Amino acid sequence: MVRTFLILPLVLMLAQKPVKKPEVHADFYFGSYPWSRTAADLLKEDLAREIVVAYSQDWSVDKIAKFFKLTTSDVSKVSDKLEDEKLAGRLDEYDVRPFMPVIRDRDLDRIKDPLRKHTQELTDLFLNNWKDIEGMADSLSGAKATPKGQLMYETVVSGILLGCMIDALYEDKTLMPPGRRRGKNDRYYAWLVESNPDAAGKLRRELRESAGYRIISIGTVLPDDKPTPDELRGKVTMLDDAEARKYRAFIAVFCRDKLLPYFKNRREEFLKLGLFMSSGRDIAFGEFFAWYYNTIANGVTDTLAGQKRITAPEKFYSYAVKAPEQ
Repeated sequence: MVRTFLILPLVLMLAQKPVKKPEVHADFYFGSYPWSRTAADLLKEDLAREIVVAYSQDWSVDKIAKFFKLTTSDVSKVSDKLEDEKLAGRLDEYDVRPFMPVIRDRDLDRIKDPLRKHTQELTDLFLNNWKDIEGMADSLSGAKATPKGQLMYETVVSGILLGCMIDALYEDKTLMPPGRRRGKNDRYYAWLVESNPDAAGKLRRELRESAGYRIISIGTVLPDDKPTPDELRGKVTMLDDAEARKYRAFIAVFCRDKLLPYFKNRREEFLKLGLFMSSGRDIAFGEFFAWYYNTIANGVTDTLAGQKRITAPEKFYSYAVKAPEQ
């Protein structure tokens, strides 16, 4: 077993001492998977986050308006936007709830030890298979011009942790089925985390299809422009037919045979952790696990970057993989 050390960001995230705060306030950070630009824009507003948190505390619109010295109309306008995006809404005539976990400081404190353990174990699992992952990545002629640390980041973080492994969990359905339908036609998991932006997840991943390719961006921010595959060719990792099939096959087998059993074998542990959360009675287990898995994935990424096995982007990396034939 290879032993590693969690690097500073995750340690600090887990070690922060709770600060006494009011039940409802704006110091919460939004996260989602897949990343939703629509929800992120909506929850940039302090009042939007405050309303979601207030609903998690069983507050009414009247109580929210009185507490923040607003009109009920002001609160209702923002609340309606949240309901349209299915981030919060009515369970019945009287009960309005968040449609996402609201993770409090006390929740992070309760789960810091198991989160540290699971992050370390998953990191070790990657390190025990590192030569195989590295060998596959090195064999890709479409990535010869890509620096090694960048290629391994694209492969491990985007291809495996936040890519194929999510698909494997969705397909398995015992831990995390596909996320709730939101907005007009989106489907994603969402959460708010108190005080700590790192615990909400720093990583963003976005996939779009263009001219028969899947163009994937991964990093702490996402690009505004949408270049075509022809514009990207020769500048980024680009995997064409045979290499795209080889790449997908390798990471699919790795996720199915190496990673998925790790999580399924610990399902009872995860279920118990979900019940410890402040919002555990209001949300499905899969919504808690989506946040928990995302937090583990961010921690593994920090550890591998700290060991210089992968190189994190200043903002983001983009790369292209030929889409499978329909």
